[in-house]
Amino acid sequence: MIVHFLAKSLSDTLSGRGPILAARAQTTKHPAHLASGADWLMRSIEACGGQASSKGYRFLKGWMPPYPETTGYIIPTLLALGDRFGEPRYALTAARLGQWLTTVQRPDGGFAGYELGLQQEPDVFDTGMILLGFNALLRRGASAQVATAAKRAAEFLHGALDGEGAFARHVSHNMLHCYNVRSAWALVAYGRIADDAAAEAAGLANADWAIAQQRQNGFFTENAFKPGGNANTHGTAYVMRGLFQIHQLTGREDILAAVRRAADQIAALYEREGWLAAELGPNWEYRSSHICLTGCAQIAIVFLRLAAVTGEERYVPLAERLIAQVAATQHLPGQHRHSGAIAGSYPIQGAYAPLQYPNWATKFFVDALLERERWHMGQRSLPEDELFAG
Repeated sequence: MIVHFLAKSLSDTLSGRGPILAARAQTTKHPAHLASGADWLMRSIEACGGQASSKGYRFLKGWMPPYPETTGYIIPTLLALGDRFGEPRYALTAARLGQWLTTVQRPDGGFAGYELGLQQEPDVFDTGMILLGFNALLRRGASAQVATAAKRAAEFLHGALDGEGAFARHVSHNMLHCYNVRSAWALVAYGRIADDAAAEAAGLANADWAIAQQRQNGFFTENAFKPGGNANTHGTAYVMRGLFQIHQLTGREDILAAVRRAADQIAALYEREGWLAAELGPNWEYRSSHICLTGCAQIAIVFLRLAAVTGEERYVPLAERLIAQVAATQHLPGQHRHSGAIAGSYPIQGAYAPLQYPNWATKFFVDALLERERWHMGQRSLPEDELFAG
């Protein structure tokens, strides 16, 4: 047994997972990681003139162009950081991002996919993520310009649904994507904010479609990023979080049950292996040797929120270790432009956003650290603003 253990440890070290497997919550400096992540997010915005967030920092090549999609869902993170630190600069920055996004909205109400200027066609997912940002601003008294843009975005998303409740139009690679249920969350939330019953019903129709794509073993089909690709923990977490938030808004227990089916499978995998592969097969088998750090942070959030709602605290140590593992890859303040950022993959040359520090990886890591703080403060209910955006 000892020989097997030593051999496995050597294999893990050689495969690049040694620091991940060694990470422990007890030795993680959570406040320092939070402050460093928050500072890097603000630097990503400074890199774009204070109006948007850079898609990320590319190793050896520098800052990337503004990314409307993630600029949108960074807004609620900035508002949460402002509340956490008591610093108005975060809310002021969030408001500027919202105003900038209204200037790049298409006439049809949608937003083009990918970084600014790379694609002209509108995309359901990108539009939904920006609507989440608008929702967060609407909750805090946004301008009439943002309110109008939010309404147009919601109408665009509604128009992208087919008769089965799937987002079938204006989708990346002309594929169905179960993870678009995160845009359905934006629609349901907008419906509640704006008293728009049609928007809420449209979002719920997509939630029903997403649940119908779940296998008995909890795996969500129709959820690859590209044709022929595997499911990724990032996309899987998008589905789980979108459904969970819709449950929180509606109280529908069947939606919560779907989230728990997937979460329990992932929990069992993680307990057994000690790490989560970025790519997964339909029987939850690992199909990659690299780790998607974004997915790990997102799944930690889902675990903590499930623990709060269900009272099943077995999810908490799993979330703690996932957060510690992501933290172990973060460079704390230093001279590098990526100090404070989270890479796309671990090791950084992995297939997910290789050699990049995408802004969304740091955003979700910051969100996970904030969620962990709330748990340890005994806050089991979500802040009301976070029912509508995140």
